[in-house]
Amino acid sequence: MSTPMIDTPCPSSDHRFVVEAGARDPATQHLHERDRLIDRELHACRTAACRAARDLLQRGLWVEVYDDDTKELLAGPFDPDRAPPAYIV
Repeated sequence: MSTPMIDTPCPSSDHRFVVEAGARDPATQHLHERDRLIDRELHACRTAACRAARDLLQRGLWVEVYDDDTKELLAGPFDPDRAPPAYIV
């Protein structure tokens, strides 16, 4: 699992977004299984978070996007077997 901070210039962005990806539907996992994420990325920009989410979906992974400060689920879970959403966050 990686946790890189990807610094992408964005105008006046004070939010940070966490993009998490796993091989299974997060809703079917127990709390202790949440540690089995395949990827976890921190982005300082909404655009970069959306790009990362789309890339992870294309790799066949379930994707969720959280607000880094509040830990609120902002988007997802997205099923890689379905068409990607037009809007993520």
